[in-house]
Amino acid sequence: MHCAQDLCLRVEKVFFQTPPHKIEIDAEDAVAICVKPDAVTHWLQLAQALYYAYHWKGPAKNPNISALLFLTQKGQIKDALAASAAGSTEAICAALGPRDALEKIEMPRGQPHHPQGEYDPWKITKFALDLVT
Repeated sequence: MHCAQDLCLRVEKVFFQTPPHKIEIDAEDAVAICVKPDAVTHWLQLAQALYYAYHWKGPAKNPNISALLFLTQKGQIKDALAASAAGSTEAICAALGPRDALEKIEMPRGQPHHPQGEYDPWKITKFALDLVT
């Protein structure tokens, strides 16, 4: 877990023996998602998508769904849900929020994982700006 000021970020790679049909996440006062590994090239993508969803409280009513929208830069929830790890044997699960909220969060757990691939900080920012204009 990495913390800066009042927020902490946890990113973990999770393996499932049986692919779950649905991934339940109980993240009161935090934002959390589990996505297919190919949905993330760099851990900062996750941090940025989660941060926008955490502070903006939109565009979806559920901040976890908003984080998926930001991460995938898809305008439709059904399109963003394609990145969900439901039905997969592995996932990258990430959560952002205050330390005490992350310690209480109920979601799949694995090993710390921080992909270091390609990252364009403007992609998600541009998507967010397009939503408000």
